[in-house]
Amino acid sequence: MSYLKKSLFTLLIILIGCSVMNAQYQEPMTHHLALKNMKDYGLINDNAENNQSNIVQNAINDLHSKGGGQLIIPKGTYQFSNIYLKSNIHLLIDKGTVIKPYWPKGTKIAVFIIDTETPKNKKKPNYDEKSFIRNVSIKGKGGKWIIDYSDRIPKKGEGARGILCRMVKNFCISDMDIKDNFSTYCGITLTPTRSKTKNISNWKVSRAADGLIRNCRIFNASPGYGLVQLHGAQTVHFEDLYANGGVTLRLETGAVGEHTAVFDITAKNIVSENGRCALMLGPHSAHNGVVKVDGIKSIGSTYAVQMGMGGVKKKELQRNPDAKPGSFADGTSVKNIHAVFGTQAQIKKHALLEIPEEYLDSLKLWNDDKFMDGPSIAPVKDHRKGGYNVIIENITSEGFKYNSETKILTSEKIRPGSWAKAFSKWLKKNEGKDYRVDKGPYVN
Repeated sequence: MSYLKKSLFTLLIILIGCSVMNAQYQEPMTHHLALKNMKDYGLINDNAENNQSNIVQNAINDLHSKGGGQLIIPKGTYQFSNIYLKSNIHLLIDKGTVIKPYWPKGTKIAVFIIDTETPKNKKKPNYDEKSFIRNVSIKGKGGKWIIDYSDRIPKKGEGARGILCRMVKNFCISDMDIKDNFSTYCGITLTPTRSKTKNISNWKVSRAADGLIRNCRIFNASPGYGLVQLHGAQTVHFEDLYANGGVTLRLETGAVGEHTAVFDITAKNIVSENGRCALMLGPHSAHNGVVKVDGIKSIGSTYAVQMGMGGVKKKELQRNPDAKPGSFADGTSVKNIHAVFGTQAQIKKHALLEIPEEYLDSLKLWNDDKFMDGPSIAPVKDHRKGGYNVIIENITSEGFKYNSETKILTSEKIRPGSWAKAFSKWLKKNEGKDYRVDKGPYVN
């Protein structure tokens, strides 16, 4: 086969693959890209004994200065964090490689940052619209690679992310496992720019755009967070995601700012186990575009799908006094939902009135006094109250004694009363009993 035919064949496969995955990410042809190994830049497999952030960053910067290429991180256990990817850089991380973040006490870090570098004046960032990152990927080579901060007991004021995406166009993240320990922040966060530039509405890229995130998992995630959160994203596809704990795919667009919203989001095969839910829709004050999800599974989580009303935060009202409760656009759909009942779900104490009374005596309160171990409540929780429309199709469940027929828990089906009073009553009833479990975030 001639060089031209090979190139055309490769392009055809890429286009077919992209159309099947419903994503805008376009895999670059690799025959012309440089292929480098991180060990040639001095990276040492030292079982994460030393912070090698500078070595990794220098390798990326060097390859970027030469037009980009593929950069292999060979199998090993390393320590680094706050690594900024550059345009046209594609990280290939060997199967089984472990990254233990460099995470000084009292700080908040991300292992990889796909964004323009933070300006010196963080309070008044003034990004250049043309400085967004483009054509980048972080993938496993031969199988999954691992980010591991499971041995860290998170304290107040600390937080960790695996990957933070902001001003990027055409990106891919795949084959990643995150080993968590109920820490603050989701494993992957997609969010809008923080720039205060007045003409930002004219920018081509102001949020993570044209992306593909697939074959990723998180373990022991905090119920307040999870695997992926979207504050700002456009034309991104998610596939084969799993979370043990927390929320697998969190479309809770709660960030404050002009470009907080998501558009043209698709997802397939989203699984939650012993967490809060697989899919959460919470628009806050953002007026989002269409979201389409096909294939949701909950294994012992509180819900498979949770949908909430829009609501305006105080900070958003200060920024925009005319802000209104948010929504998702008509055409948004969630199809093929399956929930399996379990008894180790992560339940927020605010949901106490949603729990069937039969199960109240079996609840276990976490260290933070906010969450509990308890039973799965329903396949779907729907508290939209008419705020926006979502097409729901084909809900199935197994093992549920309650909410097994309608499968959707609405506000009208919850026991009346105050959750705070119900919680106080529950505490008083369980006084002297073993109602606590040593689990979750540790409070200073």
